[in-house]
Amino acid sequence: MDDKKAVEEIVENNKVEEPEVNKKGKFFSRLKEKHDKKVEEKLEEFKKEDVKNKEVVEEKLEEVNKEVKKINTKKQKIINICFLIFNIVLVVAILLWNLLGSDEGFTPLSQLEIHWEFVLVYLVFVFLAFSFNVFGVHRMIYRKTYKSRWLLTYKAQAICKYYDDVTPLAAGGQAFMTSYLINHDVPASTALSIPMAKLIFSDIVWATVCLACLISASFNTALSGFTFISVTSIIGLILSLGMVTAILLVSLTKFGKKLVSWLLKLGNKLHLIKNYEKKYQSTMKVVDDYQAIMKEYSKSGWDIVYQMLLVTCANVVTKSIPFFIYCIFKGFPATGAGELYSTFFMAAALIELSSSFIPLPGGSGMNEITFTIIFSNIGGLGGETFWALLLWRFATYYFHLLQGLLVIAYDTLYGNRKWKWTKKRAALQQESQVFKAKQIELFRAERNKRRKREKSAKLLNN
Repeated sequence: MDDKKAVEEIVENNKVEEPEVNKKGKFFSRLKEKHDKKVEEKLEEFKKEDVKNKEVVEEKLEEVNKEVKKINTKKQKIINICFLIFNIVLVVAILLWNLLGSDEGFTPLSQLEIHWEFVLVYLVFVFLAFSFNVFGVHRMIYRKTYKSRWLLTYKAQAICKYYDDVTPLAAGGQAFMTSYLINHDVPASTALSIPMAKLIFSDIVWATVCLACLISASFNTALSGFTFISVTSIIGLILSLGMVTAILLVSLTKFGKKLVSWLLKLGNKLHLIKNYEKKYQSTMKVVDDYQAIMKEYSKSGWDIVYQMLLVTCANVVTKSIPFFIYCIFKGFPATGAGELYSTFFMAAALIELSSSFIPLPGGSGMNEITFTIIFSNIGGLGGETFWALLLWRFATYYFHLLQGLLVIAYDTLYGNRKWKWTKKRAALQQESQVFKAKQIELFRAERNKRRKREKSAKLLNN
């Protein structure tokens, strides 16, 4: 017994403790296993939902494909080119007006005193305004697929903005984003819900920010003299608030559905709706979609806060750009910088409101006119107004057109072929893994048979 105790003491004293790194490794590996298990369970739930709603999703996809084909027709492409030419002609007309008819005169590019540090700030803000939207779409994809696909998110957002800016009332981007996401292996139900959820969050935040700016602008002496712009801004705000109110009523309350039904019946009685049954069914499908999206996001308060925060940041950054455009030509004001910043911020909101109800791509016409009227009279820009207009339209319109065209050209020439090969390679790798597993199973089976034969032979010999 004494010898046994002595041996146990020696073993205990010489016992090697497991390194701390291994303990940490086990702890984090357990966490990873739990996380992976939860992800698998969630993905299974999403798959079951997709199977359950398969017929509804397929029906919606047909509508999306029809809309994509309609926008991609030769006639629509010619119309889009005409709108772009109209915008360019309008900018040239404003240039000629500055050269020939403006009292403030026109400052040639060679005579401008440019503060290059603010050019860099301007470019950073243009990039940030787009990036905040990309972050929002990335989160929407990740929460349903648990895959971080940044390049896909960027290209989908770029294509969405491009088609928003080439179609009247920004009506084309949603269909093309849905189609693009589906073609890149995002589940159909997710691809259909992302543009709609994005629209809901964007409209709510945008209308709220613009309402605050319009109220504040009424007390701003620098903006109080623009009667025409004030009237158009109020019209734009009323229409925007009406749209947001309708979305909230439809999405969050049962009364909204009854209201939509009552309005459709009224339209039918007034002979404004020709095919009532068809219109009723299509409208109620949209209502159901809004309610399903809000019901889904209501389960995750963090996602709502995150999306609202990103959209708010995008709005603030976009409306801050005019102030830094001013700084490019005049430098940072020595006094009254805060007041001037708020004036430019509110002016940007008035410009957006004034052009929001214009049925032309990118609010062409009203955007340029309101910018020129406001910015030629505040901040002392004068002869630099035309160049400020170009920078503003690049940030809010031309940048999205150029970016979208580059993404489309890249995908046409290289990106689509690369994606097809990536899918094929992944399929081949999966096949090779299955083949390898089968070969291993066959090898083990043959080995077991051989061992049994050898064992039987030994027994016979003995």
